[in-house]
This record gives sequence, structure tokens and C-alpha cells, in this order.
Amino acid sequence: MLRSIRMERYSASSFPAAAHTGNGSVLLLDDDDGFRNALAENLRDDGFEVIEYGAACEVPPLAQFEDVRALVTDYDMPGTDGLSFADSFHAAYPAVPMIMVTGACTMHLEAEAAARGFVSVMRKPLEYDQLHRMLEHLPG
Repeated sequence: MLRSIRMERYSASSFPAAAHTGNGSVLLLDDDDGFRNALAENLRDDGFEVIEYGAACEVPPLAQFEDVRALVTDYDMPGTDGLSFADSFHAAYPAVPMIMVTGACTMHLEAEAAARGFVSVMRKPLEYDQLHRMLEHLPG
């Protein structure tokens, strides 16, 4: 049974041990503190390293993210939205996969995200196992 990250914490024992430990970090950008904290906790419990920020303006210069293996970002945030931040991130790290997790998902946004290099757009509330499996199978 799939469970929403907002509804209950997903059990790390539901997945095999992560084979990606030490292969870099997930950069997580979401202005919803509760959602971001819960997602970061689940990812860490499953062996991922997580660097998290609540707004694009909080993110330090991108040059220090050489070891990031994936960007997970919200779309609708105050200030710079997820697409605009991703443009800068993708220019610096074109080989790093980008995943959008948003409650504002539309066909237009999905098409725009795909055109800008996102590998996936996932809807909130998030089914954590889908994100976990995607991250687990990324190269690196």
C-alpha cells in the first residue's frame, strides 16, 4: 500500500538497504517546513545525505554543490520559483537529475519542467516510495 509523506512517516525497512550512501547528496528545496522536514527525515533514514533549504534565496553559491546527485524542488515558493532556480542549477550541473514535487501540478507545468531538464514532476501529497525508488536508481 502506498502512503503519503504528509499522512505518515514511511518505514525505512520497506526498502532494501540503500546502495547510494556516500555517492553524494540530495539538494532539497521546499518552503513548506513540515513537508520538507518530513521528506528530509525519510530520506536520511533511508541512507541519503540531504541538504535542505526553505527558499532559493537561502541557497549558498551553487559552486559548492559538486557532490549533489539530485535536486528535489517545489515549484510554488516565495521569491524565485522552482523552475527559475532549476535553470541556474542546471546551468551549473547539467548532468544532475532534477525532480519537481509540487501541489501546483498542471499539464503546462509538467511540459515546462520537462523542457527545462526535469526527469520527473511528482504531485503533493507525495507517495514517498516513488521518489525513493527514483533516487535509488539514479546514476552515481
